[in-house]
Amino acid sequence: MLDHILIVDESRLVREALAKILLSCGISKNAIACIENAEDAIEYAQFSTISLLICADNLTSKNSLNFRDELAKASKIKQLPLMVLLHQIDEKNSALNLDKAHNIKCTLTNSISLFPPFRKQYVIEALFALTQNAIFTAQTHQEDDNDSGVLSKPASNTAPVLLAQKPTILVVDDESSNIDVAAGNLRDLYRVMAAKSGEHALKIVANNKYNIRLILLDIMMPKMDGYQVCKSLKDNEASASIPVIFLSAKALVEDIKYGFDLGAVDYITKPLNGDLLRARVATHIRLQQQKLDLSAQVATLKENAKLREDIEKITHHDLKAPLNNILFETYRLADKKAAKSINRAVNNVVNMVNNSLNVYKIEQGIYTLMPQATNLNLLIDDAINAISSISHDKKVHFVLNGFDSEYAIMVEPLLCLSIFNNLIKNAVEASPVNHAITIALTHDNNDICFKLTNHGIIAKHLRSSLFEKYTSSNHSTGTGLGTYSAKLMTEVQHGEISFTIINEQQTQFIVKLPAA
Repeated sequence: MLDHILIVDESRLVREALAKILLSCGISKNAIACIENAEDAIEYAQFSTISLLICADNLTSKNSLNFRDELAKASKIKQLPLMVLLHQIDEKNSALNLDKAHNIKCTLTNSISLFPPFRKQYVIEALFALTQNAIFTAQTHQEDDNDSGVLSKPASNTAPVLLAQKPTILVVDDESSNIDVAAGNLRDLYRVMAAKSGEHALKIVANNKYNIRLILLDIMMPKMDGYQVCKSLKDNEASASIPVIFLSAKALVEDIKYGFDLGAVDYITKPLNGDLLRARVATHIRLQQQKLDLSAQVATLKENAKLREDIEKITHHDLKAPLNNILFETYRLADKKAAKSINRAVNNVVNMVNNSLNVYKIEQGIYTLMPQATNLNLLIDDAINAISSISHDKKVHFVLNGFDSEYAIMVEPLLCLSIFNNLIKNAVEASPVNHAITIALTHDNNDICFKLTNHGIIAKHLRSSLFEKYTSSNHSTGTGLGTYSAKLMTEVQHGEISFTIINEQQTQFIVKLPAA
C-alpha cells in the first residue's frame, strides 16, 4: 500500500513535477509529502509511516541508502522502497545511460536508481519496477506528448503544495511513548511534529518554518517545564496566538488554573484518551481558524475604512474649489431663476461634502470632539439666512420666541450649524405656502432646548425610522441623510434630538444641547 510517499529534493520544480506524475497515476494527494532537505525529512519520518521514498542523490554527504535506512529507523519500519534521482552521474553510469538504460534496479537493497532526463514515462516505469504496484501498470506504455518533458521544466501552477494541506501540530514531551500516543491518534488528520524538550520546541516555533497551528505541551519536563515554555510563547508576539493545550498527569485545580492563567486554551490529563484528544484538538484548530478568518476580515474592514476616509478627504478638498467657482459664476447669469436653481443645488452639494467626512468619523467612533462656548442665537440666525431665498419664495415667515435672551451652548459651532441648517431647511420645504414656522429657545436644567414647529406632518410609515440612514420625508429632493446626520451630530455632542406630531397637523423637532 502506497499510503505515505515521501519526495525529498532541493528543487521545488522537481518535487512538484514528481507529485504531479504520482497524482496522474491515481495516487491520493493526501498520500504525498514533499520536503526540501534531509533534516526535515528525518523529522517528518518520526511521526509518519513512510511506504515509499523518492529522493535525490545529492541531499547529504551520506549515500542515499544510508539516508533511506535512517528514515526507515525513524519511521520504525523494516522495509522502505527507495527510488534515487541521479543528479551526480559518474563515468560508468553515464556509459550505461548512453546504452539507453533509464534505471538500475537493485533487488538486494530494494532500490532503483533513475538516470536523467527524468521523463514521466521513465519515472512511472521505475516506480512499477520497484514496487510492482498495479497502479503504475496502466501508465507504463502510455504516451502523453504534453507530459513527456523532463522534470527540470517548470511545473504547472496547479501542482499541489502538499504539506500545507494538513494543519501542523507540535507535540512537546520528554517521553517518546507519550509522543507516540499523541501522534498515533492525530497523524491521520494533521501533520504532527515533536520536540523532546522545551528549548527544542521554542526553536521550532521561532523558526516559523512549519506554520504551527496548535501545541500539545507536557508540563513535567527537565530543565524547562511546560509552564515556562507556555510563558515564553505567550510573551513572544509572533507565537502568542498559537493555542496551547497542556498534557499532564497533574489534575489538581490549582495546577489547571495556573495553566489557564499563563494563556493555555485547554488542559488534558494523562493517560490520554484518543477520542477526547482528537475532539479537543479539532475544536481548537477550528476556533483558531475562525479567529484567523475574523482577523483577516477585520484587517480588510480597516483597509476599506482607510480607503473610504482617503476618498472622503479627496472629495472634501478637491471638489470644494470647483463648486465654489460655480457658485461665484451663477451671479453673472442673466436668467436669475436658473441661477437661483443652480445656486441652491451647488449649496446642497457643498453641505454634503462638508458633512460627509464628519458623519463618517462619527459613525466609526473616531471623531474627536472639540467643544467651545457658542452663541446659539447667532447660529440660528445664520441657518435662517441660509434658506432665506426658499422661505421667501414660499412666503414662509419665522416666529422667534425666547430670543430676547442670549443662550450659550458648549458645542462645536460648525456641527451645530449643520444640525440647524438641516432642520430649518426641512421645515421650510415641508411647510405649506404662507405659513409660519415657530422657533423657541428655553433652559431645561443643564441643557438649552431648541424647539422648531412647522405646519405639515411626517408620513406615518416614516416616523419610526426617521432618524435611520437613508430615510427621507422629502422624496423629491431628500437624500435620507439629513435627520440621520443631525441625530449623529447631536448625540456626539452629548445632546438629544426627537420629534413629536401635534394633532396630526404640525411637526415639532426638539434638540437639547449642553449649556455653556
